[in-house]
Amino acid sequence: MSESKENTSAVTAVKKEKKSKDGLYILIILLLLLGAGYLGWEISKKNKALNECTFTNTELNNELGDMNEMMYEQGLAQGEDLKESLQMMLADYEQMENLNTDLNDSIAEQKAKIQTILEELEKEKGNKRYYARKVRKLTEETNTLRAIMKDYVRTIDSLHTENLILQTNLENTKIDLSNVSNERDAYKSQSEELANKVNAGSKLTATSILTEGIKQKNSGSYKTVTKASRCSHIRSCFDITENRIASQGNKTIYMRIITPQGGVLHSSTANILKTEDGKSLLYSDKKSINYQKQSINVCIFYKLTKEITKGNYIAELWCEGVRIGVNKFVLK
Repeated sequence: MSESKENTSAVTAVKKEKKSKDGLYILIILLLLLGAGYLGWEISKKNKALNECTFTNTELNNELGDMNEMMYEQGLAQGEDLKESLQMMLADYEQMENLNTDLNDSIAEQKAKIQTILEELEKEKGNKRYYARKVRKLTEETNTLRAIMKDYVRTIDSLHTENLILQTNLENTKIDLSNVSNERDAYKSQSEELANKVNAGSKLTATSILTEGIKQKNSGSYKTVTKASRCSHIRSCFDITENRIASQGNKTIYMRIITPQGGVLHSSTANILKTEDGKSLLYSDKKSINYQKQSINVCIFYKLTKEITKGNYIAELWCEGVRIGVNKFVLK
């Protein structure tokens, strides 16, 4: 009996233990199901958000494409306006070239810049993404060129006004001179005219002037060059003519090389000559000669201190405060 009770207790214990394990398994399965359901819900929520973002991104890309297309169309219209404005500026510059030839080199440089902008404008025309931005940049450059052109217009107008004033003064002077009837004043005028002629006749004269760019060889000799970038010196050779009424002795001949921009080539700011009327002028170089009232050939060399620009140059020769000769030359 005792053994039978022990067996029954053991079976009961085993059943209880099995029942306890079954409950634990069920609990674990329920937890797993709940976890899987939660994960499924989270994944569904994330997928929904992802779909919304994808849709929103597609809409934004479509709007961006529409905006780019709209900006491109707007850029095309602005580009045509800019092209017309640049062509008008070219026409204005061509007209200014006829009004004042002294500014031709500078005007040609601005015309070249306008042509470059027109070429860039045409080159970028097919670039839908960046064309509008390019037009805005080129418009800013055009505004700068327009400001420069206004300065040229003011300069030309100022010179024109000065010419009118000079013409008016000249006419008034002619009228005043024509009204002079006093015999003493007429005699004084004649005496001054005669004195001026004698004074002018006593001054030296430079003829057969040849001014050119040259380059010094390693041997020390020189060769003529036509390009500004290759010049090492500017040389001017000329004849001082025979003058029987001029004073003889040591004389200094000054050479002034005037650049296309109106400046004077010089190696020192101390290179100053005095004119007969008291003005101070920069000179490029000088040479002393011994003049004996006979024709003499002279050459003056100016050694360049830096590379010079191409364009139209003027060589002036001065002696005893008077310009005795002038020569024009071109460096390409």
